[in-house]
Amino acid sequence: MIGEALAIFSAFCWAVNGAIYKMGLKYGKTLNANFIRVTLTAFGFLLIMLAKGEMIRILTETDPKIWILLVASAVCAFFIGDMLYMDAIRMCGVARAVPISSTYPLFVALWTAIIFKKIEPNVILGAILIVLAIHTITEDERKSRLSGILFAILAAIFWSFSIMIVKHLTNYLPAEAIAGFRFLIVSAVTFPILVKRGFDFSFECFKWMSASSMVLIAGNYAFVLALSISSATKVSTLSSMYPIIAQLFAVIVKEKVTLKLFVGTVLATVGVVLVVCV
Repeated sequence: MIGEALAIFSAFCWAVNGAIYKMGLKYGKTLNANFIRVTLTAFGFLLIMLAKGEMIRILTETDPKIWILLVASAVCAFFIGDMLYMDAIRMCGVARAVPISSTYPLFVALWTAIIFKKIEPNVILGAILIVLAIHTITEDERKSRLSGILFAILAAIFWSFSIMIVKHLTNYLPAEAIAGFRFLIVSAVTFPILVKRGFDFSFECFKWMSASSMVLIAGNYAFVLALSISSATKVSTLSSMYPIIAQLFAVIVKEKVTLKLFVGTVLATVGVVLVVCV
């Protein structure tokens, strides 16, 4: 029961983060906001590693090839993918960006099918539902929103690349190291860009992105703990519900959630559950 509760909590954290991003992005540019978020989140995970006494061992014993994979995964997930996701939220809103970007497990399944030349029936059914969901969500949308939806799809694709790498990295590093160092890498990549362009941080942007970092750390750690004490099927199913929960937060940040949009979100969620759990 504790594992299931942690999985639901992680879904809640991921859902609320979309709304937090939208609020923070009102007061700052995407690159600046992402720098605050990844830097503070990296600091949080590094503290966890220090508390566990893992830092020195990881730094001295990790193979250079693993560091290269960490960089590739970090850039795909937290630099390219997350900034596409934030821009998608800015352009088409939480209610649309969250369910569409949540379809990344489908792309993971597709890359796996291509590599191993085998595709399961549940992946085909899940893909059909996800395509139908995206059509339902995007039907009759304005051109500006369609651009945001495209960004959400691209974010899902880049996240899927990152997850394929992370699956390999879990054989060599603990979860907090994979998360912490990937966030730290993106912070290091972003810093010289901001030095050249100029830092433009408002207190409001910093406040919202700081909140996002705390929620992100809590959600990711709860998810890992849930996996350690409960079945992967239960945890994956419960945590996949976050696009539906996100609709509540979309309403809170004053977005209009129509019946068609909610139905599309449910279809996307069911499709993802089929892909990851059946």
